[in-house]
Amino acid sequence: LASEAHPSIFIANVDCGASAQNEICRSSYITTYPTLRHYVNGTEYDYTGSLAVETLREFIATKLVEACNPILGVNTCSDRAKRYANKWDGKEVVRIVGEVERLEKMMEKSESSTTAELRSWMRERRDVLKIIHGAKVATPTEAMQDRKEQGGNSEEL
Repeated sequence: LASEAHPSIFIANVDCGASAQNEICRSSYITTYPTLRHYVNGTEYDYTGSLAVETLREFIATKLVEACNPILGVNTCSDRAKRYANKWDGKEVVRIVGEVERLEKMMEKSESSTTAELRSWMRERRDVLKIIHGAKVATPTEAMQDRKEQGGNSEEL
């Protein structure tokens, strides 16, 4: 998992049997193995879910990954997400809304039939679109107004 982790995630392995790392285990009160812990904004939590790799991937993608925000320019976006953001930047609001809706429908339909990685990519694309266009994507009225101005039917949204 560490090699494929999102840029906002750091995964480390500590061998409590190794004398060099034993002090870390004692000071962290690790008494059972394996012990998985995660930190959110400096607060420590024990992970109690399944140890299956797909379950861990899903947990990381939905609970730990810092959302990609291409506008802030921070290193939370993968190269793929940056390319996706550049592709959609400047497109009409109505197209953005349509793509967000399409992605959300895909996510609903494919909940059990796709990999955690694909579901994560669908979520990331949806979130990138919402961030790029902020309130315009979140507010259907603006999208309807935009469609009216372009001569389209505002009732379709």
